[in-house]
Amino acid sequence: MSAVKHLFETKEMSDCSFMVGKTNAQLVLGHKNIISAASSVLREKLKAADTDNPKVSLTDVEPEIFQLMLKYIYTDRVEVDSETAYDLAEAAKVYEIPELIKKCTGYISDNLTTKNVLRAYSLALQSSDKEDLKKKCEELIKAKAKDVLADSTFEETCLDVVVAVFSLESLDIESELDLLNAADRYAKHITKCNNVDSETLDIRKVLQKIRFLSLTPTEFAKGRAATTVLSDSDACAILANIAYDKSSTKMPAGFSLRKDPRKTKMNINIYERSSEIQFKFPVLDIQNVIEKVEKKWSDKFTVSSLKWKVYIDFKVKDSKKFLSIYSYTNWDSDSKTWSCKAEVEFKLLRTDEDKPFSRVFNHEYTHDTNDWGYPEFIETSQLLDPKNHYIKDGAVTFQVRIKAYEPQGL
Repeated sequence: MSAVKHLFETKEMSDCSFMVGKTNAQLVLGHKNIISAASSVLREKLKAADTDNPKVSLTDVEPEIFQLMLKYIYTDRVEVDSETAYDLAEAAKVYEIPELIKKCTGYISDNLTTKNVLRAYSLALQSSDKEDLKKKCEELIKAKAKDVLADSTFEETCLDVVVAVFSLESLDIESELDLLNAADRYAKHITKCNNVDSETLDIRKVLQKIRFLSLTPTEFAKGRAATTVLSDSDACAILANIAYDKSSTKMPAGFSLRKDPRKTKMNINIYERSSEIQFKFPVLDIQNVIEKVEKKWSDKFTVSSLKWKVYIDFKVKDSKKFLSIYSYTNWDSDSKTWSCKAEVEFKLLRTDEDKPFSRVFNHEYTHDTNDWGYPEFIETSQLLDPKNHYIKDGAVTFQVRIKAYEPQGL
C-alpha cells in the first residue's frame, strides 16, 4: 500500500477537515498539501480559512461523491458507475480536477443509452471541452429520438437541453407532431433545474423550435386537439399560415418559419460496425430539383466499416428524363486493391402506403466501381404523376437497404 493511499484510508496526520453536504452534513478529514495540489478551488478555500487546521463547509457536493473525488486525488484511481459518474463529473468540474472529468466523461460516453443521454447531453452543453461527448449524444438522440422523447427522463430535463434537442436538424420522428406532443408533456412535468427557476420556465422557447409550417392543416388540427400547450391565439395564427402561405396573419413571435420537414435520421446503430442498414432518404421540393437537374445526397453512414452515401441524379434518354439513384462507398481510400460485395435495395415509397416502387441489385464495389446504381430508376413524369402517390408536401422519400460483406484488400 502506498503511503498516500494509507493516508487516505486511515486519515493519519490529517490537518484539515470539510463539512460536506447541504443536509445531514458529514465531517471528512484530509491533508492540505495533497488536496491543494489537486484542486485550485479547494486550495483557495483552505487558504481562506486562514488557520493551521482549517475547516471548510461544502454544500454543493454530497458526502459520497466528495469521498470518491478524494479517493481519486489520493490514489489517482476511482471506480465510477451509472449512479455516480454524472455527479462525480459535475463535482470534478466545480473543483477543477480535469483528469477526473475526463475519466467520468469517458465512462459516460462509453455507456450512453436513451435513458441517460439527456443528462450526458446537459453535461456536454455546459462545457466547450466536451465536444466529442456532445457529438456522440447528438448522434444517439437523432437516431433514437422517439425513444428519448418518450422516456420519463425527458420530462425532468432542463430547458436548455430540451431547446437544444428541438433545434437538431435531424431527428428520427414521424413529423413535428411528435415534438408538439413531447412539448405538451414537458410543460406539465417541468422540474426545477440547477440554473433555472422552474416556475418561470418559458415553454415558448421550446415551441419556437417546432416547424409547424411543415404540417398540413389536418395534421396540425389533429395535433393541436390532443395538446394544451399552445394558446388559442397562437394556434389560430399557426393554422392561418399553414393553410395559406401568403396569409396576412403573422406567425407568433419567434416561431419557426421553416416549411421543410426535419431530416429523418438513419436507423442505424452508431456504436457497432453493422453489416446491414435500412433508412429513409427524403428529397424535398422534388419538382424544383427535377427542373434544376440538381444532385441530392444523403447523410454519410457506415456499413461493414466502410463509409457510404446515396444520391440521386438525372439522365435524359430518347427525349425522356429519368431519375437516377446510386450508392457510393469508400471514396477517400488510398487503396486501389480493395473490394466489397453488397446487396442494395432502393424503394420509392408511396404516400397511400400501397406497394412501393422497388429495385434491388448485387454488386462488387472496387476502386474503379465504387459508384453503382440505376441511371434510369424511374421516369420523372411517372414520379410527378399525382395518380402514383409518390409525392407528399412536395417531397419524395426513398427507403434504402444496404447489406455489405466484409471488405477485402484494406
